[in-house]
Amino acid sequence: MAVVSTAANPTVSPATGDGQGEPFGNEADSPWLRRLDQWSERLGDRFNPILVKETRQSLKSRQFVVTFSFLLVAALGWTVAGSLSMMPQIYTSPSAPRLLIGYYLLLALPMMLVVPLAAYRSLEAEIDDGTLELLSITALSPWQIVLGKLGSASLQMLVYLVTLFPCVAYSYTLRGIDLPTLGWIMAILIIAAVTSTVFALTFAPMARGRGGRIATLLIVISALMLVQYAVGALVIATILRGNPLPLEWTGFLLIFSAACSFCLCHLMLTVTAAQLTPESENRSTPIRRSLLLLTAVLIGMTAFAIEWSAGTREGALAVFFPCLLFVTVLWTVAGAMLASESPEMTPRIQRELPGTFVGRVALTFLTPGPATGLVYASLVAIVLAFLVVLAGERMDQLGILGGGSQGAEALRNIAWVFCCYLLVFWNLVRWFVSLIRLNSSPRVEVGIVMLVMVAVVTSLIPYSLELHINDYRPYSYSLWQITNWAWTLAEVTDGLPGGVIELLTLAAVVAFLSSLATVGHRVLPLRIATPEAVLQAQAAQAAVGKGSRTETNEPTGAEEGSQ
Repeated sequence: MAVVSTAANPTVSPATGDGQGEPFGNEADSPWLRRLDQWSERLGDRFNPILVKETRQSLKSRQFVVTFSFLLVAALGWTVAGSLSMMPQIYTSPSAPRLLIGYYLLLALPMMLVVPLAAYRSLEAEIDDGTLELLSITALSPWQIVLGKLGSASLQMLVYLVTLFPCVAYSYTLRGIDLPTLGWIMAILIIAAVTSTVFALTFAPMARGRGGRIATLLIVISALMLVQYAVGALVIATILRGNPLPLEWTGFLLIFSAACSFCLCHLMLTVTAAQLTPESENRSTPIRRSLLLLTAVLIGMTAFAIEWSAGTREGALAVFFPCLLFVTVLWTVAGAMLASESPEMTPRIQRELPGTFVGRVALTFLTPGPATGLVYASLVAIVLAFLVVLAGERMDQLGILGGGSQGAEALRNIAWVFCCYLLVFWNLVRWFVSLIRLNSSPRVEVGIVMLVMVAVVTSLIPYSLELHINDYRPYSYSLWQITNWAWTLAEVTDGLPGGVIELLTLAAVVAFLSSLATVGHRVLPLRIATPEAVLQAQAAQAAVGKGSRTETNEPTGAEEGSQ
């Protein structure tokens, strides 16, 4: 039998075996398979390239292989050992809690400790190796880099969850725990794991030196261990004792935790992306918007809890006071950092400023700079103090706040006195940091240090002087201690001497007006036109990107002929 060559006989196609048009397996796919392949390529092009790279690297890394292998072996070992240790009662009595606690510990270790630390080290390695500088000259934005790291970590968590899902289902079949409680436990675990990962990513680009990196690593490890302990104690107590809350409060707290965690993660991701953004770009405005979003969600959830509780004292107060404490700490730190921003405004930032009169009026305090940042934080502090007063009055009407009218009055005085101190201290921080900027370029974190120094000095100096005057004998609060914010706040509930609140209000008004007067030229039309060369470069970059996607998605000539 002669062998017919395809080159000598053009009627025989390489894709056919006998010249009769019969294809060899995968060489002649049907048109719908080819369209599916093209659609898959287009979908893959739309994915974050950092996510693809990080996913490939993480799933092939030694850390993932060791962790995944340990998880499989430990899950198998605990399933066998736990089941045998409860024999023969496992057939007659509920046995799910004991097995479920072991499965939770096995799942919480990689999700809330190993994965966040791996994400932290991955982003830190990009900075140390200089890879981040190479990525900055590409079309990738800082948000894409950060979301790629987070997406890779989330995929690892998903793999761990899917791996242990049969084990959790097996423990559920042993009775002793209901399905809503099991779903609540899994939801809390996922929320805590994602939030911990974002927290670790936020600290990765903060320090540049070796000592700073060691300090941030210790902070991250300590925070992760604390979250591991707190969430573990909550979950184990729920497994052993059951969920004491009604179903509606469980649903509310779950929605509340998810919403607040989402906004908090958005804020931390925004801060992380800002640290990876060059100083010539606007890094402050997205952070201010994210702060406002988180604050609005907390206010809305707290107001809903107060009205929805229908006079339930424990439920409303359990939501109100933690949210009040968190918002207070958040804006105390954020205000000091906003007042410590650099006053320099590059042409790139000026091109993004609002150009209309309405835009300047509404968005002026979102523009970068210490003057606008100080006024922005001061306005938010005043509004928050006013809302705390309204919340106190409303809770007093509903009978939630103890102490009657005296409780509402004490809450009102504490909110206003603390607001006055913040306005004055933020102004002092701004001017002290301005003096430091005469000879150096400090980071915004210096504002936190200056705020602590101002708070300590204004408390210790008057207390020490009056203590010395009284021959180191105990003495009562007087008007001379007005700068001692700690003692003043402690005396609010017992009643302050006459004139203290009035003097603090006067100092706060003077501080706010002085910060408002320094805004001045910011309300003027500072926006500049985009240069023609920049517009042409942007258009060329967009055309190159569109052309590369078109070339990737268009079929070749051979494919068109086969179709």
